[in-house]
Amino acid sequence: MVQTVLWLCVGVFFLSGFASSVFSQDSLYLAERLGLETMSKADLCHPSVPSPVGNSFPTFIHTAQCPKPPQESSLSRFNFVLKRESFNLQHVRDMPSLLNNQGGSRLLQATYDSLLFNDVLTAGVKMAYRDPFLDSDSATSLTNRMGALFVLKGELATMKYRAEYGYSGQEAGNASSLTATDQVGGKFVWEWKLPHVKPKMEFSRFANNVEEDPTRSQTIATRQKFSLHWNLPDWLSLALTYSLAQKDIFTRPEGSLTDAISTESALAKLSIQHTVGSGAWSSHYKTSEHDFEESRKEQEIGSTMDGTFHLFAPIDVTPRWGFTRRENPEGTLAKDRFFANLGTKFFATPTLTLNSGFKFKRDLDRFDAMKMDTLSANLGYSYRASDDSLQVSMLGQYIFKRTSNTVPNPQTYDLTFLAQKDLGDFFNLAHRQQTLSLKIAHNQQINSLSAEAQGAQTSAMLLVSIIP
Repeated sequence: MVQTVLWLCVGVFFLSGFASSVFSQDSLYLAERLGLETMSKADLCHPSVPSPVGNSFPTFIHTAQCPKPPQESSLSRFNFVLKRESFNLQHVRDMPSLLNNQGGSRLLQATYDSLLFNDVLTAGVKMAYRDPFLDSDSATSLTNRMGALFVLKGELATMKYRAEYGYSGQEAGNASSLTATDQVGGKFVWEWKLPHVKPKMEFSRFANNVEEDPTRSQTIATRQKFSLHWNLPDWLSLALTYSLAQKDIFTRPEGSLTDAISTESALAKLSIQHTVGSGAWSSHYKTSEHDFEESRKEQEIGSTMDGTFHLFAPIDVTPRWGFTRRENPEGTLAKDRFFANLGTKFFATPTLTLNSGFKFKRDLDRFDAMKMDTLSANLGYSYRASDDSLQVSMLGQYIFKRTSNTVPNPQTYDLTFLAQKDLGDFFNLAHRQQTLSLKIAHNQQINSLSAEAQGAQTSAMLLVSIIP
């Protein structure tokens, strides 16, 4: 059904472009030769007068030439973009994970917008098709690699509104401004911009497992969100948000219901802007209930403060701290988390950046009387040439964990080196999909209380990516 709808929509747009092109050129020219042309809007704005020629049929000469609008077909209004995605070793540790990232795939995108009533209402369609670098072992349908989004949006005075319905196959991947992968559904957004305050409403409904695979479960998620934003120019802003969400989980499409989760949440966020930086404080309260079979309720409360400060010209400091608490009425769930992070970014030159960070996290389980502390520190270096011809990055990370009810205290060391060189000057290809990449990663876990050999893993990958 989804495949039929997608091809029908594509056919309608292509047929409209073909029809407008044929009738605007051949048919009007034939009518003009037969003397069957009637008065058009152009003739009315520039009247014609008969010429003093002694012919049986008078010849009309325009006193002034009317500017004729360009005959633009619907097909020519489509904006086609072909993107080639290169292989990236940034988050890859082995070759299978590299291929799973679908590096080297081609993404064809087409967009079309049409004004219906000036800015009051605009209709648009966005389509995408991904041609993977390697086909999967199992044959998949064409729609599994496609994505489409139909949009109606507009503005009326100080109000904005937007309605959209989208589809994205399981192998469509991430494409900008499209529905999330393996999702089908739509949403409606309305907002009203008033002096210093902006109310906003959003309603959505999405379902996964779009190919209706009988071996996979399906989740249907609906959401209602209401928010108010107060904004004082050059000072602070306050946002209040309230949302209701429902998730229904089925064993398979059109199968039996296995779980139903309803969530109610409220959020307050206060933000401030200043010349030395920006900061925000947020607090939330959320309750969730499993309505299927035995009813289970949970509640969560939390608060976070974070910001970015430019204390010195080339240095940015980003602190963040807060806590969350989860519990249920029965008393079988009582978990607390406290965290504090501090990060710095030093811009040595426009192409050279140094990063450092410190993180501390404490998890308390008051029901089981357990405490776990996690301490991590990292130091990074990154260089990017002004013309993107060379990229070099290095990252070192140390993680230490300590648990109250266990004796071993494991420590982890992570070291990563990544260099990527553009070979465009050597191959002189039209696109930028010719790169040489080298990645070296080392991971080691140490337990000071154990006499056994410590586990360590080192990997090196060299990748030459040339895709014509």
